[in-house]
Amino acid sequence: MQYRLCRRVPAADGTELATDVYLPDGPGPFPAVLVRTPYHRTSLQGTAGLFVARGYACVVQDCRGKYDSDGLFRPLVDEAADGQAALDWVANRRWCNGRIGLWGRSYLGIVQVPAAAGGHEALRCIVPSVAPGSFFRDWIRYDGCFALANAVRWSVTHASCRTQPPMQHFSWEDLHGLGGVEEIATRVGFGTPVLKEWAVRDRYNGYWKNVDQYAMHERVRVPGLHTGGWFDHLTRGQYAAYSRIRDVGATDRARSGQRLLIGPWGHTTTGARGGAQRRYGEWDFGPAADFPLLEHELRFLDLHLKDRDDGLLQEAPVKVFLMGENRWVDLEDWPPPAAEVRNWHLDSMGETGTLRQEVPDRDIRDSYACDPREPVPTRGGPIYWGLPHAGPVDVRPILARPDVLYYRSEILPQALTILGDVGLDLFVASDAEDTDFVARLCVEEASGAVICLTLGSLRCRYRESWSAPLPLEKNRATAIHLQMGQLGYVFPAGARIGLMVASSDYPRILPHDNTMAGPWAGGESVVAHNSVLHGPGVRSCLRLPVVDLE
Repeated sequence: MQYRLCRRVPAADGTELATDVYLPDGPGPFPAVLVRTPYHRTSLQGTAGLFVARGYACVVQDCRGKYDSDGLFRPLVDEAADGQAALDWVANRRWCNGRIGLWGRSYLGIVQVPAAAGGHEALRCIVPSVAPGSFFRDWIRYDGCFALANAVRWSVTHASCRTQPPMQHFSWEDLHGLGGVEEIATRVGFGTPVLKEWAVRDRYNGYWKNVDQYAMHERVRVPGLHTGGWFDHLTRGQYAAYSRIRDVGATDRARSGQRLLIGPWGHTTTGARGGAQRRYGEWDFGPAADFPLLEHELRFLDLHLKDRDDGLLQEAPVKVFLMGENRWVDLEDWPPPAAEVRNWHLDSMGETGTLRQEVPDRDIRDSYACDPREPVPTRGGPIYWGLPHAGPVDVRPILARPDVLYYRSEILPQALTILGDVGLDLFVASDAEDTDFVARLCVEEASGAVICLTLGSLRCRYRESWSAPLPLEKNRATAIHLQMGQLGYVFPAGARIGLMVASSDYPRILPHDNTMAGPWAGGESVVAHNSVLHGPGVRSCLRLPVVDLE
């Protein structure tokens, strides 16, 4: 392997970006894999060697303003232009044969769609994984709810200075409870301007639109392999990229060339090996979960950069891990065309909440008080990887709280396979002008354990528009919809379907003060008295995609 260091790769505005080049032995030219990262290019040395061993030139670049690259790091903002410049530079090297693929996970995946949307003729495919697409909804906020733990930790660690700052003098739990950006800066000893920018931009505007990849999908001209995990907090962007480029991509090649791969993983276990992929949360998914992801990605790169098909074209475009049966399933599309959406209506009898497929015969409301000073603790589901109790974990420790509602089905007489997009339609009411609703879909096992499978959140002001927040009318029944993520799971016979509903989720979400003020605005918080309404006139229901794979 040949190694070359080039410190002077110019961006369009002349800013010089630090770039390492790894080449196979021999004269070339070679197809190239380009990786752009804010986490220091030297961390990719081992991975670069694997690409080189496959016959690829591997080019790894520090993002603008990070480590040895010049300029100022503005997360998300410069990736389209800088990605185009990097593609152009690589394509014009003598060692490159004019075919380039983009590869990477997390932020290394984020940079790919913006670069691809520029339509560079040398780019032949993208391979992003665990990467969000709409940052107002998928990363900095979860459908409007400010993503406290994720936003604080990522920005402090990666967007405060050129390198990674010292952090041994504080804990993240310390920062979660502070009153705003200035208090966080005082505690850690340095400022994080982008965190303030994200907090004050509390509606979808030009800033968010300019970095929204949903708007870029129609300009993508190349095939893509999109990988995620059932328990990754960012994977929703992968489903969206797959389905939108399939539908609106700029070329037939792009529309017909999208692939989706979903495993039983979290953010940091996607792509792991050595058994690390087998277990997440409290579940062990067996040996099939230890999937050779990089080898699968290399097969995709070989197809589009070398015209080498080892049978991949004959395989189904969608491959997902079916939890419960712990096996891989091949599908012709996502969501699965054969899925039948069944409604499970919320009902209650006294203290017991139920899920039933029949419409209830009377209108009832289940009420609770949401006090921002005493939020429901985060536990279970596809939550930010830096939090405890991530993934499939037992949520019974929080079920008994008076500010948590719980609904469950009858015991299932036979197995029920859920595969597709999960949704929750609620009729709600509140005496506050704004509030959050958070829901978790669970399996109540025969043992009594209640395991969270997926979740959804919504800040009510955004129920009709991300750009024009609308306060609630006091105590009036209001329809909202929660996107509950995607799921592939077989509920076993003898289990129950469970649904938790609350109005806080700390520290995954910054406790909402139940007013129209933005995050850390400094106003007085309000105790909201919230209700979930259900019955023939207010049909609150869980929407589950059921399939028969026999």
